[in-house]
Amino acid sequence: SAIYLTKDQMFHERTKHIDIKYHYVRDVVAHGKLNVCKISTYDNPANMMTKSVPVAKFELCSSLVGIVV
Repeated sequence: SAIYLTKDQMFHERTKHIDIKYHYVRDVVAHGKLNVCKISTYDNPANMMTKSVPVAKFELCSSLVGIVV
C-alpha cells in the first residue's frame, strides 16, 4: 500500500494525517527522479535491523548498505 500511495495523486480522507515528507516523496516519484518498488523480504537489507537474521544474511545485508563488518 505504501507503493500505491506514492503513485496515487488523489486526496483521500483516510490519508490526510500523512506528513508533508510523504508529499515530497510522491512529487519526486511523479517527476521520475525516484522509483518505488517492492523488494522481496529475502533481498531487503533493512531486515538486519528489524529481525533476527543468521550471520551470513547479516553480512550480506551489511554489504548491501555499505557497512563493513
